Amino acid sequence: MRTILRSLAGGLILLVFAGTARADERLRLVESAAGDCQQPQFKAYLTAVAAKYRSGELDNTAAQEVAIALQVAKDLAANPQLVRPTVPFITYTVPAVSNTKRTQFAYPVDGSLAAPIQLVVAQGEYEPAAVVFYPFVAAQRVELQVSDLVGKQGKIPAVAVDLKIVKVWYQAGTAWYSYFADSTGRELVPELLLNDETLIQVNTRSRDNYLRVDYPAPAGPAYVWISNPVNINIPFNDKFEPVADATTLRPFTLTAGECKQLWITVAAPADAAGLYTGQIAVTVDGQPQGSLPLEVRVLPFSLPDPKTNYDLERTYYAGIYNHNRLGEYVKKNGGDLVKAKRRLLNEYTNMRQHNVLYPHVPDLILGEENLLASQMEIYRQAGLRTDAIFGAIPAIPPYDWMTSADVTGNPIAKQPLPTALIRRVDAGSALLTEKLGLTNIYCFGWDEPAMRLLVAQRKPWKYIHDKGLKTYTTGTDKHLIYGGYNEDFVNYGGRYFKEAADKWHAFGGRITNYAGPHTGPENPDFVRRIHGLDLYMADFDGTFNYKLNGSPWNDFIGTEYNFRSFNLVYPGIDRPIDTIQWEGFREAIDDVRYATLLKQLAHRVIATGKTENIYQGRMALQWLALLDTKTCDLNAARLEMIAYILKLKAVN
Repeated sequence: MRTILRSLAGGLILLVFAGTARADERLRLVESAAGDCQQPQFKAYLTAVAAKYRSGELDNTAAQEVAIALQVAKDLAANPQLVRPTVPFITYTVPAVSNTKRTQFAYPVDGSLAAPIQLVVAQGEYEPAAVVFYPFVAAQRVELQVSDLVGKQGKIPAVAVDLKIVKVWYQAGTAWYSYFADSTGRELVPELLLNDETLIQVNTRSRDNYLRVDYPAPAGPAYVWISNPVNINIPFNDKFEPVADATTLRPFTLTAGECKQLWITVAAPADAAGLYTGQIAVTVDGQPQGSLPLEVRVLPFSLPDPKTNYDLERTYYAGIYNHNRLGEYVKKNGGDLVKAKRRLLNEYTNMRQHNVLYPHVPDLILGEENLLASQMEIYRQAGLRTDAIFGAIPAIPPYDWMTSADVTGNPIAKQPLPTALIRRVDAGSALLTEKLGLTNIYCFGWDEPAMRLLVAQRKPWKYIHDKGLKTYTTGTDKHLIYGGYNEDFVNYGGRYFKEAADKWHAFGGRITNYAGPHTGPENPDFVRRIHGLDLYMADFDGTFNYKLNGSPWNDFIGTEYNFRSFNLVYPGIDRPIDTIQWEGFREAIDDVRYATLLKQLAHRVIATGKTENIYQGRMALQWLALLDTKTCDLNAARLEMIAYILKLKAVN
């Protein structure tokens, strides 16, 4: 025992000496960087950091703080022409949709120092860019003002440029990487896109998040703890509690030595084309501090709706499960139908702006026909597509009926119909097809059914087909043994493969994907990849993931399956709060739209019959076919598609 203790003590001594050596080396490097620094405010900051090291007043972020400061000092020393003696910050232009987890101490290794903010966008498209501020001194009030963007063909108004702060907050231990929860872990992760960063308060000592709820007077705003574990119940009605972000970017703070990411989204007008330039003016604590150049190149084309890789005549459906039900909003917001309709319209508009044109519609509840009719009116008003409707009419028989002796012990001809379901099917059909004129309706069956439940749905599904409706269900290849022929659309669970798509297409079925993985990971590049080109190249008919808005704000409550919150957006009383992964989803579908246009143009030039044109078209199609969508740089792939599109458009 004494030998073991002696060994442990020796190990501790070595660790102490190693830690001391590292601290001494950091102090030497910081003092050297301070001595060489030509930026007065940064020099003072480095000197203050060195003083903290000498006094031993260090916290658990000291190593990260020093690491990024030394790298910035190195960048400024290598680029003395970019040193601005009076400006209290430096910026790095970075890719918006990226694998990099940009927390406050994450050096922007993929950034360009003090570079213009540049982006390329098609007509009518939304496109993001990003910039990281690295401040030398603390600032209490940073204000940004966007100018109009001016080009040879006119202007893009400043209102077409949306600015937001990327809020870093605590999420469960698997944040950024998984939808399974480690509720005991707490990791800082960039996620929320906020106009008012004070909507969320983050306590880095306790590692907790607090959400501002703007209660009316006399109570006034209050911060609610939203990091409570599941065994501490804090009731929170997200349909009633007045949670709202500001409508435009508010002044924000900067902390010396800590990065802050700004997200820029440009909505290109449909009639714009060419290069447009403008500025984002920066004011810090009342003092103008120059501006950030913004350069937007609008391409001379617009994007089509996405089509499938295997058939340019078939739609690539961008749908998603969601909890956006008008009737529930009315019940939980105190009965205010006007407020509920406004919220739903804003949510549906947000979906359309992020390329979700076919969101799941909640199934009819008998007695709420008028509410569903109003929901569909709002659905249309928001510009969502009605050539196919997913949901609205249920295809789920009651479990007791499916497992009853009358069903499991009888051939189909002798089975009774599930009267409760049939009443809802008849009422839904009368409303949607007869009254609203909708014809291509996919009715959802039992979710992830056991095979005995899949078999038990055969008779009511025949009833649904006889009424001219269609079926949609979650499933895998196992369904093909017991059904498949009566499933018009399958939402394929888990990992996706082209071989699976081929099987369902062989007999006229369509196939989307969910849980490959579920929503939850914040990494926007990953979200972009799995919902876009990678799924598209596997010949799937679209994406229909679970889900848009899984829980109201708390990532630590988990469930019996230990899942994280499935959130692409977070609930606000009037409109949703966006995230960087939601922006990744929009880019995913835009990638498919670019690929669709490339293929359409390639086939057009091939059809001219000219050898040189055939070569051009085939080269473009060959490039796309050989693209490794699991590993490629998606930003580079987008630029390659644009290059091919421009070449193909120039072919006569």
